[in-house]
Formats: sequence, C-alpha cells, structure tokens
Amino acid sequence: MPQTLIELTGDKAAPILHLAPANGFPPQTYMPMLRGLSQYRCLCLPPRALWGDEKPPPGYRDWSAAADDLLAGLYTRGLRDVVAVGHSLGGIISLLALIKRPEAFKALILLDPVFLPPHVLGIIEEAWANGSVEQLPLVRGARRRRRVFGSRAEALSRFREKPIFADWPAETLALYVQHGLRPSADGCGFELVWTTCWEAHYFATVYREIWNALPKLNGLAPTLILRATHSDTFPVAVLDRAESLLPDADFHEMDGQGHLFPQAAPQATARLIREWLRSL
Repeated sequence: MPQTLIELTGDKAAPILHLAPANGFPPQTYMPMLRGLSQYRCLCLPPRALWGDEKPPPGYRDWSAAADDLLAGLYTRGLRDVVAVGHSLGGIISLLALIKRPEAFKALILLDPVFLPPHVLGIIEEAWANGSVEQLPLVRGARRRRRVFGSRAEALSRFREKPIFADWPAETLALYVQHGLRPSADGCGFELVWTTCWEAHYFATVYREIWNALPKLNGLAPTLILRATHSDTFPVAVLDRAESLLPDADFHEMDGQGHLFPQAAPQATARLIREWLRSL
C-alpha cells in the first residue's frame, strides 16, 4: 500500500511542520500538542507501520530506510522548508532524513530521541550477530502485547489501567483509542492499527550508528532537543556526550516527565517548541 499523507492541524497555506511519531503511537495522539503550534500546517507522512502492510518487507532492517520513505514522501508532494518534529523513533528518522537531504528542512526538533548508551547498542548488535534479537525485552514485550479488543470502550478501560498511560489527559487517551484501533478483519472487535509485528520490528532494528551520525548534524539546521528527566531512551548518562557532539543544538529538560511527555504534557511541550521557533 502506498504512503499516505495525514493532515493533523493548521491551515494548508501555512508553513509546513512534519511530525514523525514514536513507535506504536498514531500521529493523531499528538494533536493536543500540535494545536499549540497553530501557525503551522502540521502533517505526517507516516512510517510503513501505518501504510496497511501487516509485516515489514524483506530487507527492511534499519531505521534509515524509514528516513528514505520520509524523504520520498516530501519530494513527491513538493514539500520544502519543513520544520521536522520527531518523537523517539520519529526523532531518529527525522534526524537521518535531514542529514541525507538538508535542503528540504528548515529546523529539527527532537522529542526524547533514542540516544541509547553505546553499551546498550552493543548488546543489540550482539543479539543480531548471535541470532537472539527476538529475545530482547522490548521485542518480546511487543510480540506479547494484546492486539484485539471487544470494543473501543473495553480498550479504553484497559488502557486507563496501564502505567504507561497514567499521566495522559483524557482527550489524548481517547485519541489513541479512536485512531489506534480499527475494526478487526473478521468483524469481531477492534485490533491495533500499528501492529505488534511492526512495533517489535522497530524495537529490533534500533539505529545503532547514532553516535557516529550526530556530528553530521552540525551546521545543517537549527536543532532543539527536548529530553525527559525520567527518560529511558535518552538517559542522563549520555547527555554530556550528546551535548559535546552537537555544540550548536539547544537542549532542554522536561522536568518530571517521562518518555511520552508530548502526549502527557502537550501544552507545556508546545509552549517550549513555539518559543524556540520564534527565536529563529
């Protein structure tokens, strides 16, 4: 199935802001945040997990391939001077796309990007080498995730009980249920739009050259990096390293927040992004 274009918020004549979402999260869950950036046309060229294909195509084994998909989508639609906003996985996709074709972008905003410590990346590399990548905890967890619910109401009730959604506003969780589920193929209930197969695939194929890639960003575009103080994808142990490799970037801590702060604290996140963009 071909890549689609999802219009999220804003006037179609406004400057372009492209949102690249985190693994497993439909882009519509960012709408409360994006409404605070009303001067932009906020859209999403979604990753292949949302193209309608049940499984990754053969050979699709690196997040850089997703960056190529993003660039192809921008080129096909003639979108330039893009403010790229990427969360987690989406941050790395946006970063790699900018490195590959900087002339397409105006600025880069990374929301708790996947800047894992080198030793963790080494563990993933070793798992690929010895054939145990499916045993990595995040991969196993994604494979076991419940995929089908009897109704949207049941799904909403179950999600409310999950610690991962504990600090989400009611509106954001409702958007997750509305856009993250679709009627099951057999007509019996609702299933996840972002399949567990794709979620596990992205966890298994974490971009492992990130520390070599970061210095290539310097001088390409203004860059803002927001890190959650309770982040497990951008731990404080590597903050100094990231800052030293990106001396021109602006770093900001989201105090008291976890990895999903764009959904949990949408207004605060939008305010920081808005103020930074105005300073350019």
